[in-house]
Amino acid sequence: MSSIARELAERAGVDVDALVQELTSAARAKLSAHYRYTVLHASLTAVMGQDLQEVLTDIRAEHHHHFDALVTRIYELDGRLPDDLSLFATAGPLDEPPLAGIGDGPRALVTALIESAREAARHYTHLCELTQDKDHRTYDIAQAILFEQSEHESWFREFLATGPPARFQRGFRGRSPYLSRLPPTTLTNPQNDP
Repeated sequence: MSSIARELAERAGVDVDALVQELTSAARAKLSAHYRYTVLHASLTAVMGQDLQEVLTDIRAEHHHHFDALVTRIYELDGRLPDDLSLFATAGPLDEPPLAGIGDGPRALVTALIESAREAARHYTHLCELTQDKDHRTYDIAQAILFEQSEHESWFREFLATGPPARFQRGFRGRSPYLSRLPPTTLTNPQNDP
């Protein structure tokens, strides 16, 4: 399957090596974000309140699904990731800048997380532009993650009461509503997760 996927993408005019680098950067950022949300959830439990805890839990779960989908696509395109996590983490920028405002309370933290979600959305918009009308599978994955990143921003804005209510109820524990509509990958199927 992988060599066929790579060949089809190349025939459509995609620079597959460059695309794999972009996907690897996105996967690295998702792993970093999952780690960040895990640490935030664990370390700020007393000051966050239940609503923000639920948002962080759901987004953390979705980052996990996004990471799995990105890694699967990398391998479908004959890309490879290092077996050693330290090599993966130091292979390039994580696209996850340090959060400003963590010590300044939940509002400052959420404002920083909104900016982080916007930055991620810019990266997935770029991936969509690279693959539109050329590599439909990668485009669908990038677009699904982009939509979910937009949802994350709206959940944070809802928490701050600066935006309209989010379309999707929180509490579905990161079921990735857009990504789960795609054909399942070999690593993840959000619909079947507990």
